[in-house]
This record gives sequence, structure tokens and C-alpha cells, in this order.
Amino acid sequence: MGSGFRFPANQHATLLKLNPQILSAALVAIAAFGITLILSNLSFFAFIELKGLDLLFTLRGPLPPAKDIVIVAIDEPSMAEMGRQWPWPRITHAQLIQKLNQAGARVIGFDILFAEPSNPEDDQAFASALQDAKNVVLVSVFSILDDPLFRQTIRVDPAPLFRNAAIAGNPLIKIDADGVVRRTYLQTPDIPSFALQAFRRFMGNPAGHPDALEQRRLSSRTWLQDALINYRGPTRTFTTVSYYQALDDQRMLPPGFFADKIVLVGWSLEGMPEPQRLTGDLFLTPFSWTSGTLMPGVEVQANIINNLLDGRFIRQLDPVQRWLLLLALALIISLSFAWIDPAAASLVAILWSGLFVALASWTFTKMDLWLPILAGVMLVALIYIGHLLIRVINAERERRLLLEAANRQLESKVLERTRELIDAHHELSERHLLLETAYRDLATAQQQLIHAEKMASLGMLVAGIAHELNNPISYVHSNLEFIEDSVERLAGLVSTLPVLHSRSDDTSSQSATSPQTTLQTLRELIASCREGSARVKKIVLDLRTFSRTDDHDLVLADIHEGIESTLNLLTRQYGERITIHRDYGDLPPIECHPGQINQVFMNLLQNAAQSIPDRGEVWIQTAVLNQWVRMVIRDNGNGIPAEHLDRVFDPFFTTKDVGMGTGLGLSISYGIIEKHGGKIRVRSEIHEGTEFTIELPVHSPRGS
Repeated sequence: MGSGFRFPANQHATLLKLNPQILSAALVAIAAFGITLILSNLSFFAFIELKGLDLLFTLRGPLPPAKDIVIVAIDEPSMAEMGRQWPWPRITHAQLIQKLNQAGARVIGFDILFAEPSNPEDDQAFASALQDAKNVVLVSVFSILDDPLFRQTIRVDPAPLFRNAAIAGNPLIKIDADGVVRRTYLQTPDIPSFALQAFRRFMGNPAGHPDALEQRRLSSRTWLQDALINYRGPTRTFTTVSYYQALDDQRMLPPGFFADKIVLVGWSLEGMPEPQRLTGDLFLTPFSWTSGTLMPGVEVQANIINNLLDGRFIRQLDPVQRWLLLLALALIISLSFAWIDPAAASLVAILWSGLFVALASWTFTKMDLWLPILAGVMLVALIYIGHLLIRVINAERERRLLLEAANRQLESKVLERTRELIDAHHELSERHLLLETAYRDLATAQQQLIHAEKMASLGMLVAGIAHELNNPISYVHSNLEFIEDSVERLAGLVSTLPVLHSRSDDTSSQSATSPQTTLQTLRELIASCREGSARVKKIVLDLRTFSRTDDHDLVLADIHEGIESTLNLLTRQYGERITIHRDYGDLPPIECHPGQINQVFMNLLQNAAQSIPDRGEVWIQTAVLNQWVRMVIRDNGNGIPAEHLDRVFDPFFTTKDVGMGTGLGLSISYGIIEKHGGKIRVRSEIHEGTEFTIELPVHSPRGS
């Protein structure tokens, strides 16, 4: 009795053994709690926590429809039945107010902004209905622009005629970062909310000051801050009728349907439109991700009014209460992990997470209290990870000593083998690049050689055809002169012949004019033949000029002659849609291969014509610079993008559509100019055109 209480020796040893486990469990709990506290201040964490609130709504499920609220929907059936598109005449709304009052509606709320005047008679009828009813609430919209430097409020009230006949409220709601409406304001800076005004009308307190009943239903925090909306369910949870049914309630609705009810009138579209067609009166709610529908603004206001009537907004824990709850939860869970076998730890973590979600769902359903699901689940996961890390660290510490020696021995071998593999890889990569370059050069050379051979063969073929056509067309052209001379002599003989026999006036007149008509026809035919033969002869000469087979020796050639012959061959592509502006200087003949230079002109002028989609212009300018000649060919076509300008002379590169080009034209032109010791440059801008500049020496370096 005199020595006091003492632990037995075996129990004292057990406590000393357990102390390290309790200490590590407490440290893990505090660390997990601290990490959760830090992460909870991140915007992404808050976004996910809001999704946890949506999950709680889904787990709770829809509630039964409210008995005191009815929605009159401006929907598609009403549009069809009334045969009118929106906006409807305001006398129709006046008739609706009269019908609802006759049916015993206690409060009528229009979630429609009547800010602009319409037909004076309709406006007066609507104002009279508002004045007679004395139970209508209208909307007054304003938005707040918060900036570090200023605060701007824009308010749009109903038209003065209506504002004086009814009270107005602001249907202000708060849209979270994910686009979901979860919060509302009951008291804005200078006007109560629309839902609060309807609630006060219903409770018989339209003066605008909170009475004792409101104070009991709503906390001071609800007045001063935004309130979490307690949604009853997805869209169409509230009793809803179409606008046209309300206008004829005695025939279409049961007796007493609107009696002592709050009737809200607003848009309520059943179909969910595409995201790019969302209107300003359709909103995402916590039930949208499961129902796949949007909620009209009038139903959002109905949920807020229902929360006011029931005094059941969603409540949150204060920050201090929230962190105390999480800290206590962390300590309990961490201590439970300290004595659990590692193999069962993951199962226990899942069990704790499920228990916390079940607790959050129960408190949400029974008490309208939102517990932080994500924070709790994350806390469980962090504690599980913390204990797992402690066990892993302890195991690794024991194994590290055994593996260090083996690692040191293996490192040198691995490094040596890695160096060998890297060297072999570099060698193979270099060989591969060399092979790719050689193959690409061979393919380019082969394609250019084939193209050059085709052009040479085509040039010889065209030259032969032109030569063969030149002789007979020369015969035809020369013989037409003799035919014309013979016809003129024949005309002289006919004009000198006397009339041998007298005939009637008609007969003599016909015989006198018939030879003249025949001679005139012959002259026209001869002139037409001469013009046609001259055109054929000019085409033949242009073909001979363009296709000169001069691959072996340099000759003096006239640049202007080559350009003109090329333009003549492109007459069909240019036609009347492209205007050619020539600014030729006084160029001396230059030493070159004319056929190859003409091929360059053909490529550039043909590209210019193809780059002009409709009508356009081409400018050709030549000039002499010391012992050089310069040719500039410019168009106002589509142009070449800046990122492609460095590659236009690469083989097989083309910006044309498939089948429109091989990508060899400019590459071959570049090679021809380089072979002549010249230069070729390009400058282009999108939608403004392209300009090619060619500079060739008058005396070829190869010739000297």
C-alpha cells in the first residue's frame, strides 16, 4: 500500500517496444495531415473536391418533388401550340397572370427580363395585370466586374412601367471553375435575390427586411456569404407544366393545381443542345454528369426557393472544424496501420476510404452537411503510403549494405559494356546516315538524268516535227500568193467581158452580181488561209527556237527570243486571264545552251500561270549589269509560304496538289543556271505573289 502503483515488468517492456510504433504512426499522421493541408489550398484540389460534392448528390439521389412550387415552362410544345416564336406579346403574359391568380396562385415569379418596351398597348395590359395581382416578382439582372484597381457593377432593371407595379429580385448565381452552378447569393449589394423576394412574398413579408422566421431558417453566414444550393434532383424534378396548359388550366389541369403555390415562369428546354449552342439560361448542375442534361435557370431558382422554404441549404464545416476532423481521422487511421500486417494494408486502406465515403454520404443525406471526401480519401492514401515508405525504407536499409559491394563490382562492367555499345551504335548510325545520303543522291541524280533524257528526246522529236512541218507549210504559204495573184487576174478578165445576151431585169441583175460575189468569197478564203498558214509557220518557228538541240556547244542566243517563244507555247495557259507586262532592256546575245535556258523560262512561266487561280498579272523585266544579264519574272499569284522558300530548289519538293507536279522543275532549273555559271533567287509572300531573279554572264566561264 505504501509503495504506490507500478507496472509489471513484462507490461513495461511491451510499452517500450510499442512506443516506436506509436511515435512513427503519429509522425506519419502529422505528415499526411500537413500534405493534405497544403494540397487543399491548390485550385486543382478544390476543383476535385467540388466533384466530390457532385458525387454526394448522386449517392443521395433525387428527392420527391416540392409541394409548394410549380414551374410554367416556356418550351417547344408551347411554341407549337401557340403558333408563335419568341418573344410573345406581353398581353399573353398578362393573361397568364390573370389565369394564375384566378387559380389561387400565391406567388408568381417571372424568370424573364422585361427591360425593353414593346407594343404600348401590350405593355400597359401587362403593367395593369402586375398592379392588380400584387404578388408578382420580376428579375433585375446585374453583373459585377472585380479588378485589383476598380469594381464595376452593371444593373439592368425591368422597364419603369413594370418596376413600379411589381417587386424585382436578382437571380444571381455563382458558376464554379468547372462550369457547374453550386452556389447562390441571397443578398446582393443593393437588391435582394429573386428567390428571396419570392420567398418573402410567399411568407407574407414583401417589405424586404428579414423577419424572425427568416432569421431562424438562415444563419448569419448564409446572409453574408454565398450559399450552397441543395438540389432536389436533375432537371424536371419539380412539377412542371407547359405555358399553353397554364393558359387553359381549367380544361388541361386538375382543379386547385396552382392553389397556394409559388408559380415560376421561365425557359425550360427539354433537349440538351450542343455545347457550341448553349444559351445563357441553361446551366450544369451536380446531377448533369449522371443525367446528361442541363438545368434551365428557372429550375435553379426553384431549388433555391425550396431551400429557403425548408431552411436546408448545404452546410460546410468551418476551416478549424474541418482540420480538427481530419487530424483526428489521421491519428486514428495511422494508429490502426501500425499493427496491421503489410500484406493486408492495402485492403485496410480501401476499407477506411469506403467507411469515410459512407460517413460523408450519411451526413450529407441526413444532415445536409458536406464533408470533404477527397481530403479524407487522400489522407487515407497518404497514411498508407507513409507506412509503406517506412517499411520499405527499413527493408532497403538492411539490403543496401548487402548490395553495395555487388553494385560496385557490377558498375565497372556495366560502364565498360555501355561504352562499347555506345561506340557501336555511333558507328552504325554514321554508316546508316552515309548510306541514306548516298541513296538519296543516287535517286536524285537518276530522276534528274531521266528527266533530262526525256527533255532531250522530246526536244529532238519537236525539232524534227517542226522541221518536217516547216517545208509543206512554206509551200502552202508561198502558193497562196500565186493563187491570190491568179484570182486577181481572173477578176480583171471577168470585169472586161461584155454582156452577150439580153435577159430580163432579174436575170441580168443576178448574172452581173454572181461573179463578184464569188470573187469576194475567194479573196476572203485566201486571206483566211494565209493567216492560218502564217500562224502555223510562227508556231513551228517557236517550237524550233524552244527545242534547239544544243547540248554540246555554247552558242550566242537572244534571251528575248527565247522568252517570247516560250510565251507563245504557253498561250493556251495564259490566254486572256493573265496580263503580261514586258519591260525589256537592250540585252546583248549571251553564250549559252538556248534549249536549256528556254526550259528554265518554261518552268518559271508555267509555275507563274499555275499559281494564279483566276485572273492575274505577270511582269517580265530584263536588264544588263556590266557583263551580266538579269531576268526578273514576277507574278501576283498565291505565293509560297516562308517556311518552304529554303526548299523550293530541292529535288522532289513541291507545294502543288498530288498529280500536279513532280518537284523536279525548279531543281532542274537551278542546275541549269548553275551549269551556266549564273545565279537564281526567289522571293515570295503569301497572297501577294512570287518573284524569281536569274543572273547569267554574257560570256560563259566554260566557253572562256
